[in-house]
Amino acid sequence: MTGPLPNLPLWCILQADGDRLCLTTRGRIPTQYWSASVAPSLIQGSLHRALRIARPRQIITTVAASHRSWWSPPLWCIAPQHRIVDESSGRPTVTLAAAMALIERESKGDALLVLQPADSLLGSETSFIAGVGRAVRTLQKLPDSIVVLTINAYARESSQDYLLLGAEDGFPGRAAVRFIKRPQPIVAERLIELGARLSTGVYVARLSTLTRVLAECWPELMTTARSLTPTAAGEVVTPARMKGSQFCRPWRHTWVQRPLPRLRAVAADEAGCSSVAGTREIVPLNSRASAPLANPREASSSRAADLLGPTATD
Repeated sequence: MTGPLPNLPLWCILQADGDRLCLTTRGRIPTQYWSASVAPSLIQGSLHRALRIARPRQIITTVAASHRSWWSPPLWCIAPQHRIVDESSGRPTVTLAAAMALIERESKGDALLVLQPADSLLGSETSFIAGVGRAVRTLQKLPDSIVVLTINAYARESSQDYLLLGAEDGFPGRAAVRFIKRPQPIVAERLIELGARLSTGVYVARLSTLTRVLAECWPELMTTARSLTPTAAGEVVTPARMKGSQFCRPWRHTWVQRPLPRLRAVAADEAGCSSVAGTREIVPLNSRASAPLANPREASSSRAADLLGPTATD
């Protein structure tokens, strides 16, 4: 039997182990560590958002060992035991399995989980928090769903994923009818005409739902992840040759997209998913100025119940 949603601890997995590269004056670097001018890097912006919805001790990061020189400074406030360090890179399914296994042990039961990539397009921090609030309320009505945060597709975006949504059905959010991975420009333009939304890559669901989906797809991987133990430095390391991980590298979150009947979309911008009309300015977070990262002891944090309040309005 599932427990009341507001009573579940809210955890955030900050995914910073992606291997997409961007060209800078310093050469090619992983996208999540890029910053524009004096603005914070994408990973710093992602950590800001994580600290707004979860306590520091309930934030898990997934990183690549080869990126250590980039992630060590911005992730100083994340305890070593809450870092999933991949000896390879670009294996989000493997590191997510390890992160969820760690949360299973520490939460001692079910939890409410936010998966947040550090290299994706998002709007303002306020919109992100409101979007998570909408997702929480959706899960109150549909506890077995997986909820994805979306933004208005006002113009074609390269290397982004699109969602076609179904009609309103009386429940919060809208069901995802089709998930289109990084379409060609001509296809993307047609999708926008049809009212498609951009996926932010942020998913919200119960921990039990996500572990069940992953175990159904790759049971051996989840079993191996649950057997991992911290190293002497305290970090959890996913070895390059990890039992159960010998499959073709999937697109990010392919394992979440497979059960489309349970995937629902809510808005992380002003447009909303119930009536998408007009256009909204969507700006990559790295181009927005934001305050320097505060000490996590001073940062505000919220429980699932807090996200049901006036901050997260429909």
